Amino acid sequence: MLLLGSGNRLNFYTIHEHSREGGLIKKNRHNMKRKITLVIVICVLTGINLFAQSEPEISMNLLANDKIADINIDYNKFVKSFAEAVKLTKKEFYGISKDQKIALLIVSHKTGKPTFKFYSKPTIDIIKEQSYLNQINALQFENTKLVDFPILITSNVKPDEVDNTFNEIISPIEKAKEEYNQADLKRKLELNKAWATNEVLPVLAAYQTIVDDKFLGVKNFGNLIAKTNFSEIQNTFKLSDNNSDYWRACMEMSGGNELIPETKIFMYVSQGELDYAMKYLEIVKIFAGETSKVKLYLKELSWRLELFNKQLNGEIEKGVAEHDKLNYQNAIDKYATILVNYPNSAWALYEKFYSQNALDIKNEKIKFGERGDWDNAKINIYKHNPLYSMDVRANTGKESYLITRRGEISSLFKNNEESLNDIYKYADISMDLEVYDFAAQLFWYSFTYNKDKNTQSLNKFLYCIDKLGVTNLKQTFKGNFEKEFKKIDTEKEKEMKKSDAYKVIKK
Repeated sequence: MLLLGSGNRLNFYTIHEHSREGGLIKKNRHNMKRKITLVIVICVLTGINLFAQSEPEISMNLLANDKIADINIDYNKFVKSFAEAVKLTKKEFYGISKDQKIALLIVSHKTGKPTFKFYSKPTIDIIKEQSYLNQINALQFENTKLVDFPILITSNVKPDEVDNTFNEIISPIEKAKEEYNQADLKRKLELNKAWATNEVLPVLAAYQTIVDDKFLGVKNFGNLIAKTNFSEIQNTFKLSDNNSDYWRACMEMSGGNELIPETKIFMYVSQGELDYAMKYLEIVKIFAGETSKVKLYLKELSWRLELFNKQLNGEIEKGVAEHDKLNYQNAIDKYATILVNYPNSAWALYEKFYSQNALDIKNEKIKFGERGDWDNAKINIYKHNPLYSMDVRANTGKESYLITRRGEISSLFKNNEESLNDIYKYADISMDLEVYDFAAQLFWYSFTYNKDKNTQSLNKFLYCIDKLGVTNLKQTFKGNFEKEFKKIDTEKEKEMKKSDAYKVIKK
């Protein structure tokens, strides 16, 4: 079985790798020493000598991810805009004492004028400050294309001294992080949705739309994301998993470039489906290359979800404590409050079912062992996390088998040396549970990285996307896939029927 045209997989890093080195500048002294080419170019344009004794020593520092500068700004126009700001700063503060420290935070926006914030140590004359800001405000600054672009201009302050000199300066990224830390659960959810919608997805879509036309899946999927309003309710499953362009795009990307599944993750975040986003994040970040320009977004999402889940889990555990004391109604009330703030929590939904079930049995509304309430509850639980670990009742051999398969997920990824084999096992379990989107994603990873499972992984990947309604990609490969799909069905049936869990009920 051969992959046709395998030499045309897109290497995202080399095609677009012309951004400058840079980094985040934060209040916690992160990466304050690095500068970017932008500074050097501006100095050349303005004739600045950074070490001239009669002039203030000018430094410029990025306070955001400069790796996306190639899609976020018109580089030449942007440099000229800030060159004028540097030139004005040089002129206005010519001859000042070396002990006079000055900083100007400029945040360029997609529309309108930049936001300015002035700092001085010791405090400079207010008339001089206002005159400088008036002149800065009169300059013409180039807007960004997608997201805010903050730059700090300093006079007589070395990059590694900014924090100590101006400890009141907080970068926009650090400010957003502090707001997130202090937010309650509901506000955290809103901030995550807004961040994914307004910042991350536009950037990810922009990288997809600028690829070469031969990568049609990537370009088409990027155009779809770019034109979709994720601030409104969207069907992520339909936009990605039922979409042939999504899976073609996954196939077109080179190993380590997880731009496409990363986009799906942030689509889920934009819709408040953080549980399912986390399931994808746990896997995708394993394969995302460190040099990827969008890896920073995955890292930020990781700490965002870690804080969110810590707060969420703490609230759920309060309900569990009430349940354990047999205070079922108190537990139900706590879960109900949680679900008002985050309605998509599979764990909270499960615990609410569990306490309600116990209360109904206690009040003799239902008999012990009745399953109607679970059949209703699990629909919503599995909607938000179809791989949730719990399933509590089985009436048939197949249901009993699937309970054991669901439980096997917790045994995976205990040994790093077995991680690739566990990816295949995880995919296989997901396929048994009919979570075909997640299974397909994992089978593709297995096909790409695990040569021992190469043929099986490809067959099952195509089987899963076929189940999702994507039937036109089989022609990309050689093989009789109708025959292979029937073989998969036969083998899976045999596996189930020979299991002890199935034999216990045999229905």
